[in-house]
Amino acid sequence: MKVSAYTAFVRRTDQFQTAERDERLAVAVYGLVGEIGSLTSAIKKKLLAEAGASAWDEPNEEIVEELGDAIWYGTLLALVHNDPRPINILKSDIRLLKAEIGGDSERAQKIRAALDPTKKDLFLQAAEKFPRTESMRFSHYQELAFLTARTRERVLLEVCLAVLGQLGAELLRTRMPEIELTLNKNIADRPVNVILGEVAWHLAAVASLFRLSLDEVLAKNVEKVAFRADRSDRTPLHDESNLESERFPRVFEISFVTVSPKRLGDKILSRSRMFMDGRQLGDELTDNSREDDGYRFHDVFHLANVAHLGWSPVVRKLMGRKRKSLGDETDEVEDGARAQIVEELVLKAIHSEGVRLARDTARCGPETPMRTFADRKAITFRFLKSLQGFVEGLEVRKNAAWEWEDAIIEGADAYYQLRLHGQGTVRVDLNERKLTFSPDVWLSIRGLSVGLGNASVSSSAEIDTAHLTAEEQAACDGDASKLRRVLAAKCAILRSLGLGEPSSSQQLDIKLRGNDVSVHARSEVQKRMWAIGALSFQLAFSEDTTGGILCSALAVTSVA
Repeated sequence: MKVSAYTAFVRRTDQFQTAERDERLAVAVYGLVGEIGSLTSAIKKKLLAEAGASAWDEPNEEIVEELGDAIWYGTLLALVHNDPRPINILKSDIRLLKAEIGGDSERAQKIRAALDPTKKDLFLQAAEKFPRTESMRFSHYQELAFLTARTRERVLLEVCLAVLGQLGAELLRTRMPEIELTLNKNIADRPVNVILGEVAWHLAAVASLFRLSLDEVLAKNVEKVAFRADRSDRTPLHDESNLESERFPRVFEISFVTVSPKRLGDKILSRSRMFMDGRQLGDELTDNSREDDGYRFHDVFHLANVAHLGWSPVVRKLMGRKRKSLGDETDEVEDGARAQIVEELVLKAIHSEGVRLARDTARCGPETPMRTFADRKAITFRFLKSLQGFVEGLEVRKNAAWEWEDAIIEGADAYYQLRLHGQGTVRVDLNERKLTFSPDVWLSIRGLSVGLGNASVSSSAEIDTAHLTAEEQAACDGDASKLRRVLAAKCAILRSLGLGEPSSSQQLDIKLRGNDVSVHARSEVQKRMWAIGALSFQLAFSEDTTGGILCSALAVTSVA
């Protein structure tokens, strides 16, 4: 990895380019110090592991990631601090090391005495020919700088962690007010570029101790950072070349409804069903948990996978769109039981990570459902890579990390909305790769009638808005004809449930779209719907010669 190329990459992916200089400096300083802390934590876990004594120098993904992040912020700080005259911190540090080792001071003498004579001579010779900025690679600096290490192996690693912590304190000193600088004399006051040079040396030494090439570390860092910055080139839909009957519909809607709770011993289990085109899709679900965590709505994550990844063997099976006509292993491998189990494992991992993050950041309260992944940046590249590891060998492995991120974000948002409203309609648009949610459910099912009600509102009668909720009145925008139509429909629906209008009208919200109706019931109205199994309502309207409205409502339950 060329230093010039990586520097240009950091400049390009800096999201604070237009901010004031002081804000950019704060972001870079706090970012670098934070990543030094994260790297220290990752190494600490490695050293304290069961095999830490014998396998301390075996790197893991976390250490590689934190190293890359620290160098990203260090590069950013060098850019911002030296703007508009950037300098090469690595080349500057080699020059300082050469001067320090070859000096006449007592410190220089102690350093020379601690160095391996052969390595010292190799360093001084190579430093004379250190590559020009244009051709310099991070590995050139790493190999040359490591010749000046005064201790070795695990002792050196612990020295690096201690010194990096001190260097972080020096950087934070630049953010301290004058009074604190006057009172806190124990923190060294040195030029930022000198501090950054020492940070670079110790980060490079950490990489060398773990037998890592900085070029490879930063190649992975580029991949990680770029996944949010570069959202071009969507992955082609995996079933694009299949028969239309074996492809996901390019645009479709799924309705989620809550049905009557189920009693299991002394527990009450909430249940939900999905409907597509008036037919139930899949089985009725409960949370399968000791607590009401809303997992009965987890199928919305499958739908998010369809929308953003073009992949969901679970939904493909529910829709009856398995790719059987190809005559190859696609149906067996991509659409079979194993792939479905893998997808369920992926969803459970996503849900568990979302809950962990929400609890860690206190994004939940006792009165409202837990909102997961409220902050997109909380989704780490490492987590996305772990999900891609689950699906190794499947077609979805081709999808980019940012597509997975989009699926998680929109799936989590719709999941939260479903928990909040207890129902809703999810629209999947594969052409736009988008999933959208609405709390309205326009459910038209074929089934058994469980109630019939009629109501009329004459054109001359004063409209009793006490029967209408604020949302219903706002939707009519003062139009008397619309108000009469909504009022007639609402009264007819309540009568089909065997309920009186005055006591129940504020426990039911309805929306009309032609003769279709979306209902959102609460309290006693919801309990009554559950008791008789009413899931949807079929409406018929007629208008008399004076403009009065008559509505008949048929309460319908689904038939398996």
